[in-house]
Amino acid sequence: MPQFERVITVKQLLEDKGEDLSLELISGKKSLRREIIKASVNRPGLALDGHLENYRAEIVQIIGRGEYAFCANLSSAKLKTNFLKMLATDSVPCVIVTAGMRVLPGIAAACKQRHVPLLTTSMDTASFVSELIAYLDDLLAPRAHLHGVLIKVSGMGVLIRGDAGIGKSECALELIKRGHILVADDVVEVRRMHGGRLAGSCPPMLRHYMEVRGLGILDIELLFGVGSSADSTSIEMEVNLVSPTDGFIERLGIEQQTAEILGVHVNSLTIPVTPGRNLAVLIEVAALNQRLKGHGIVSAKEFNKKLLAKMKGCKNGSE
Repeated sequence: MPQFERVITVKQLLEDKGEDLSLELISGKKSLRREIIKASVNRPGLALDGHLENYRAEIVQIIGRGEYAFCANLSSAKLKTNFLKMLATDSVPCVIVTAGMRVLPGIAAACKQRHVPLLTTSMDTASFVSELIAYLDDLLAPRAHLHGVLIKVSGMGVLIRGDAGIGKSECALELIKRGHILVADDVVEVRRMHGGRLAGSCPPMLRHYMEVRGLGILDIELLFGVGSSADSTSIEMEVNLVSPTDGFIERLGIEQQTAEILGVHVNSLTIPVTPGRNLAVLIEVAALNQRLKGHGIVSAKEFNKKLLAKMKGCKNGSE
């Protein structure tokens, strides 16, 4: 599975969210190409007193009210010395002072000497950190491009996969006719979001388009209306369409199959493709059945319990 990771610069952060996050650049204009590589922030504790054990220099450094109160009790020279130690590595993206607090001279001098961008925001620390992480999480989430079709079936994101020509797009087209929603056809961009959730979307050039063999390229929105497509959805289930000769197929469904995508396990189902089978209906019912499983109702296990109880009753009766 081809995976790729993104980085953004402090300059992009300012351009994208400077106004929304009330960010103001104090110094370091020439260093705005420093990269932010993780969707996380660091509120330095012991590092402010010169102890750098477990100090995470590679992420955005936040100076909130608590950190500011500690720094304000240090002499300007001591504060500058400690910050110079913190900023000694080139991996520090930037330092942000929150809650509209005035930048202390020791912090300003250290950032200027180390050429680290120094920013302030008038936002409260908790609100600022929450919005910043949400923005970084969206942009920096690990990603992969998968071959398949992503459909919202009864509100559940279903990733349909299988070999080329097996009927993924035709199946998706039937689902769209039945009122379900197309997210991506052929190329699905998958992101691993915070909390281990998978989100799928379509590359902008391919959005709301579908290729069906024999029909060519179709504009789904023009054919079925704007409500027939969506930009993204969570991926909650994978369906693999396979040839009936591709090995053993689970018939009862007692054991839940899973597939690993970007390190996240999602529920998986394998459906053999044979003439006369209505794959769209099968996937529609599979999504509804998966909803039941999410509520602890597993029909196959319930049936198995009843069957075993019946067999036990027959055995006892024969004795």
